[in-house]
Formats: sequence, C-alpha cells, structure tokens
Amino acid sequence: MKNVGVTLLAVVLAAVAAASAHLPVSTTNAQVQAAFDRGLFLYYAYNGDDAARDFTQAATLESHLAMAYWGIALAKGPDLNTPITQERFTAAADGIRIATAMDGKATPLERRLIAAMALRYKGGFGDWAADDQAYRNAMLALAQSSRDENVALLAAEALLEHGGLEWSDGSLADDGSRTALQLVDGVLHDDPSSVMANHLCIHLYDLAPNRTPALACAQRLDATAFPPGAEHLAHMPAHYWIETGDYAAALRSSDRAFGLMAQLQGDADSPHTQHYEKHDVAVGYSAAMMLGNYADAQRWSERMTAAFGQSFVALTALRFGRYDIAYAAAENQFAGSSVRGLAALHLGHNDEAATLAKSVAASDSTPGYLPQLFFARLAESQGKYDDAQRWLERARTNQQTDLGELIPWLPAAEAQGMFALRRGDNAGAAAALNATLQAYPNDPRALYGLSQALSGQGQTADASAARARFEEIWKSADTPVADALP
Repeated sequence: MKNVGVTLLAVVLAAVAAASAHLPVSTTNAQVQAAFDRGLFLYYAYNGDDAARDFTQAATLESHLAMAYWGIALAKGPDLNTPITQERFTAAADGIRIATAMDGKATPLERRLIAAMALRYKGGFGDWAADDQAYRNAMLALAQSSRDENVALLAAEALLEHGGLEWSDGSLADDGSRTALQLVDGVLHDDPSSVMANHLCIHLYDLAPNRTPALACAQRLDATAFPPGAEHLAHMPAHYWIETGDYAAALRSSDRAFGLMAQLQGDADSPHTQHYEKHDVAVGYSAAMMLGNYADAQRWSERMTAAFGQSFVALTALRFGRYDIAYAAAENQFAGSSVRGLAALHLGHNDEAATLAKSVAASDSTPGYLPQLFFARLAESQGKYDDAQRWLERARTNQQTDLGELIPWLPAAEAQGMFALRRGDNAGAAAALNATLQAYPNDPRALYGLSQALSGQGQTADASAARARFEEIWKSADTPVADALP
C-alpha cells in the first residue's frame, strides 16, 4: 500500500507540475500564447513585475497583439498585496492605450476586457477611485455574462482590492467582497485546481470566524508544484495553517516557499523578493516559535537575521529557555535590551534587569509588547503584582491591534496565564490561557499551562484532554516544556 500511495502522489505531482493559467488570445504563435499565459499565471501569484516581463515578451514577439498590452496594464496595476502608485499607474495607462489603439483584430471577449481596463485608466492618477469603480462594474458585468473563469477571477480580485477581507456577523462585511466569494466559489466548483481561485479562497477566509472552507484550498496549493516566481502561491497555505493552529504544517509550507524564494535571491534587487521576503520569513519564524523545537527555530532565526539585518538569536533562545544564550547574545539583537532583561530576570540578575529597564523606558515612551512583557516580569520580581498585570494587559492589547495577520513571537496572554499560575490563581490562569488558545489555536505552551490550571481547579477530565493535546503537538520537541514557559 505504501508504494501505491507514493505512486499516486507522484502522478498527482506530475499532473500539477505545470500549474499555470490559460486565456486564449488572438495569436497562432505558440510561443506568444505561452508567454501571455506565463504572465497571467505570475499575476495570479501576485508577482506583477515578472508578469509584466512575460506580457512584454509576448508583445515583442507579436507587436500587433492587443491583449499583450492589456496584460502589461493588468500586471502594472494593483493586487491585494500591491497598491496602485503613480509609477505603476503610468506604466499601466501606457499599456492599455496601446491595446485600445490596436483592438480591431481582437475577439469580442478581448475587446470587452480591453474596454474595461481602459475605464480603469480613463483619467489621471487623481481620478483612480472613480475610474477603478467603473472597471469593477464592467468586469463584474462581463463575468456574469461571459461565464469565463479568468474573467470571474479578475473581477473577484478587483472587488476584493476595494472591498477588503473583513468579516461581520459570519459573512464578509462588504457587498463586493461577498460577490467576489461567490465568483471564486463558482470557479472552484468547476475547476478545483485553479491556482488563482485557491489563492483568493485563502485570502477570503483570512479573517473569517470559521476558516474551514479554506482547508481544501490550502491543501491543493500545498500539493501543487510551482516555479520560483510563483513562490507566493506556495507560501499562502502557511497562513491557513498558522491561523488554524497547525504550526507544523505552516512550517512545511513556509520551508517550501523559502526554498523557491532562495532561487530568486540570485538577483538581490528582485522586486518580488523585496516585496515578500520579510513577510514570508516572519510567518515561518512565527510557526517555529510556537512549537518546541529549538533547532527549527534557530534555522528560521538565521533566515530572519538575513532578511531583517538584525539578529534574532537572543529572542529565539529566550523563547526556548536558553536564558544564558539570550543573556550573552551579541549586540544588534532584535529588542535587545528587553530580551536581555527578561533573560537576566530568569537567571536571577534582578538588579541588572532594573538598570536595563531604565534604558528601555528612556528609549521609547510607548514601548511595544516585548518591552511591556519585560516590565511586567520585572514588576513581578519586585512584588508589584498590580503593575505586572497592567503591563501584561497593555502587551495583550498591543498584540491584538498591531500584528494583523501575524502571530506574536511571545504571546502576551501566555505570559499572563503563567503569571496567574505562579500566583496560585488557577481561574485567572485558565481564563488567560483559553483566550490565548482562542487567538492562537493549539498553542502548546498555553495547552500545557491550561492543563495545570484546570487540574488545580479539580477539573481532571478537561485537564487530561488539554494535556493530551499538548503532548501530541510537543512530541517532536527538543526542549522540555518546563524550560520554555514565559
């Protein structure tokens, strides 16, 4: 059976190795069609600069192909991750003007696509809001009348760029975004392998109270082979996994995406690398910091250091209870004084920690969550428990409002729960750790602490269930959990 499974997997991967997009255009030249399709595929991977390169190649090979210039306008325009700028607007407007001037030989669908794009760039950059609305309306009408997969996806993309991804009362908050979801669902029903539909599916459920509908989309993208220029499509499942608490799966997706990104980094000035490297590495690092394997976290720490130009050695060591390493780490550490201060407190160097706190407070009157966690632990060491609680609350608020789709490297509610446990407040600990698990499902440190809090309240069955969940997640850890608690 094992060999059969491997064979089936190989067949699946072979079938998707050429994952791409296809929109037939008015050419008989296979090279031109292939260049156009590569451009569309890379746009679907939110790699607009490389997409523009391929659309330009199609235009170079066949200078009278109006759709090649439409493609340039598409690629130079916005996507969910890339806002319109004056520079991009000018390049897109130039492309669509050329397309409009030569659309006489285009098919009816091509002419309607070109006419819709021309609406987007009808006026100047200052007219963008109104002209983009006209483009969205035209694309939605075309999607509803043509029933073309690519038109539906491009209409959905435009609607989401305007309407956003916020949810309210169990549905997307914006009418246009709800329509985008309907369009994406329709494409997935007819073509489950569509990379853009699966890409948008994950985005659509990013902020949803129930992300389960995006599970199949994440699995499909994980099972699809991508070229380096489409690394963003390999990265996208990591968002689903990290948001739903499968941190090991998030690491796997992130590792694959990082490998693809590394193939692009031969060109240090690659716009795509500059756009995505820090974000993609931060997601992988976040997943590694949630788990219990210090070796994995160190590997991602090195990637963070390369991406951000600042060392994450001390923060990583702190998370995994290597306090001597965190304390002794060299200069240029991320949040260095706060991390060193926390390590000093764990090592019993309380006077030094108090001195470090003065420099941290002087450097920023409204510190971020890492200094706040440091101040909380320092206040606790001084017996100022009300102050410690206030600092922990401020850190939680910071994390809830400032981090967006990323998860914190040191969740404040974890620290709050462990603080309550140390104070013998099992009910308070359970409340804080349940809040942690609500925000960051399957956080193993929170599960471990929750099992202790529930046991302290005599809730033996629930404590055992929490402990079992923890042990399943922690089974491949290289660090005892008692050494890795905040």
